Amino acid sequence: MDDFAAALYQNLPFPVVIVDAQGCLVSHNDAAARTFGWSRDDGAAAGVAVLAGEAAAARLARQAAGGRENTHALCFRHDNGATFDATAHVIAMPDAGGRPSYAILLRSLLSGGSHGEQILLGQRIAAALDTMPEGFAIFDETEHLVMFNRSYKERCGPARDAVRVGVTLESITRANIRAGMFPGIREGTPEAEAMVRARLESHRNTGSGGTVFEFGKDRWIRGESHVAETGDIVALRVDVTELKRTEAALEMKRREYLSLLQILPDMILRFDRDLTIRFANDKYAHFVGSTTDGLIGRYLPDIACAPEHTAALMDVENYTRAAPVKTVEICIEGHDGQMMWMLWTAVAIFDKEGVCEVVCVGRDITEAKRQQQQVEAQTKELRRKNEALDQFTATVSHDLKAPLRHLSMFAEMISEDLHRGDIAELPTYADHVRKSAARMRRIIDSLLEFSQIAYRISAPKPVSLSDVVRDALALLESHVQEAGGRVEAAPMPDVMGDPELLKRLAQNLIGNALKYRRPGAAPVVRVYCRERPGGIDFVVEDDGIGIDPQHAGRIFEVFQRLHRDEAVYQGTGVGLALARRIVESHNGVITLDTQYGPGARFVVTFPQPVKSKGNDRGRLG
Repeated sequence: MDDFAAALYQNLPFPVVIVDAQGCLVSHNDAAARTFGWSRDDGAAAGVAVLAGEAAAARLARQAAGGRENTHALCFRHDNGATFDATAHVIAMPDAGGRPSYAILLRSLLSGGSHGEQILLGQRIAAALDTMPEGFAIFDETEHLVMFNRSYKERCGPARDAVRVGVTLESITRANIRAGMFPGIREGTPEAEAMVRARLESHRNTGSGGTVFEFGKDRWIRGESHVAETGDIVALRVDVTELKRTEAALEMKRREYLSLLQILPDMILRFDRDLTIRFANDKYAHFVGSTTDGLIGRYLPDIACAPEHTAALMDVENYTRAAPVKTVEICIEGHDGQMMWMLWTAVAIFDKEGVCEVVCVGRDITEAKRQQQQVEAQTKELRRKNEALDQFTATVSHDLKAPLRHLSMFAEMISEDLHRGDIAELPTYADHVRKSAARMRRIIDSLLEFSQIAYRISAPKPVSLSDVVRDALALLESHVQEAGGRVEAAPMPDVMGDPELLKRLAQNLIGNALKYRRPGAAPVVRVYCRERPGGIDFVVEDDGIGIDPQHAGRIFEVFQRLHRDEAVYQGTGVGLALARRIVESHNGVITLDTQYGPGARFVVTFPQPVKSKGNDRGRLG
C-alpha cells in the first residue's frame, strides 16, 4: 500500500511538495521538479526554502487548519531565484518523530513559473473559458471531443448530457436532433440525415467563415471552425439571435420601403458617382424596357437614350452641398406615339469625397401640362373674344349708325314731301332707303358669320388642302365665270384642322382675288403650298389691283375697307377679318406679302407637327 501511495504521488499531474514546519523542502514529485526547476533527485534540493517571505511556519499551520478542501494563494521560490504565485492546498502530514510537516499541492498558477506552468495554466484557461458566453470546444483529428466549456454544453439543452470528452461530433449532433434542438427536424427522417451531413461538413470546412443555423427555440447560432497548430479543430458556437432579429427587422423595413417605392406612381432611380445604377423601381424598369434586377449594376448612359435632355442630372460634379437638388422638364414621345411631359427631380447625397449617390424621381406631368395648355388656350380664346366683342361694339356704334342715319334722314324727307303733297322725289328717296336697308342687312349677316367662327376646333383631323380648294372653287364657279378669269391650283398636302372652316378660308381669299381685279383684265389666281421647317405655307396670289403695304396691318380688322365706293367693289370689310379668325383657330398666321407685286399675295402658315425620328422616350440620361 505504501508503494502504491508513493507511485500515485509521483505520477500526479499536479506539483506536490513535502515541506517541514519552516517551509523547507523535504520531498517532491516529478511535476514539482518541472515547476520549480529542480533535479528529480530529492537530495539535490532538500532543505531549500520552498516558500518566499517570512513566517512560513505560522502561515502553513494556519492554512492547514483551514481544511484540505480550501486553496490558498502562496508565493513560491523557483530554483533560479525567481518567485511565482500559485494557489495551493496545504495539508498537515502525520507527525514523524515529533516534527510537523505539510504537503503542498499546487493547483493554479497566478504568475511567474516556467516548466510546470502547462498544467496550472490549463486549469486557469478552463476556468476562464467557462466564463465565456460563446460555446467553445476542441475536437481532435478524428472529430472526438477533447475539451469544451460550460456554454458549449449548456447550449445543447436537453441533449447536454451527450456532451462529454471522447464522444464524436456526429453523436452530439444526433443527440441534439433527438432532443428537438433543430426546429422542424425529426430523428430518422431524410431531413435529419441531411442536417447531420451539413453540420459535419460545416465543421470540416474550416476556411468558410462559419454558418448560421437555427438551434433551440427561437435561437440562432453561428458555428465556426478553426484549425489549431496541433491539428485539432476549435469549434465556436456564437449566439447571433439578436443579430438575426435585427436583420429580420431591417429586412422587413427594407421590404416595406421597396413596396412603397413600387406602388408609387413615379419612376425612381438611384445611381452612384460612377453613374452605375444601384436601384430602380418597376415603373422605371418598365419604362426603359427592362427589369429591376437587369438594371442593377448597369452604366446609366447605356440605358438612357435622351442624354441631351437630362445631362444636367447626371453631371455629379455640378451638385453642391448648398444646392443638392436639380429639376428639369422634358417633352418626349411616349410608348403610344403621343407626346408626354416628364418632370425629373434629382437629389444628391454627399460623403467626405463629394457626391456619392444621386436619387432621381420622374413624374408624368402630361395631364397637368395638357390642362395648363388648355387653360392657356381658353385664356387666349377669351382674350380674342373680348377683342372681337370690342370690335363688334365699335362696329355697332359706328358702321351700323351710317345706314341708320340714312334711313332716318330719307324717312324724314319722305314724310315732309308727303305733308307738302310733293311726291316727285319719293321714288329716289325710297331707293336710298332700300339701299341703306340692304347694306345694313349685309353688315348684320357679316357680323353673324364672323361671330359664329369658333377659335377652338373640338376635333381636328387631317384635311387635304387640295380637296378644300376644289370645294371652294365649286362654290365660286359663278364668280370665276363672271370675272372671266381662271384659278390655277397645284397639288397640296394635308394639314390638321376643320374642313368646313378651311373651305370658308379658301373661299374668302380666292373670292377677294377675283373681286379686286384690274378693270378690263381677266384675273389669274394661283393657289399653291410651300413647305418650311416646322410648318406649311398656303399661298393665294393674284394679278389684281393689289394692296398698299402701309395698310398691311389694318386690313385684317373688322370693317376695314380700303375702297369705299361699293358701286365698284362691294363688301363689308369682314372677309379678311373672318379669314384671320379661321387661321388663328388653326394655330396659324395669315400675312400680306408686302414684297409681292403687281397684285396681292396672302400667305397662311399652318403648323405642321414633325414626328421624331428617334424613339426618344425621355429616359433619364
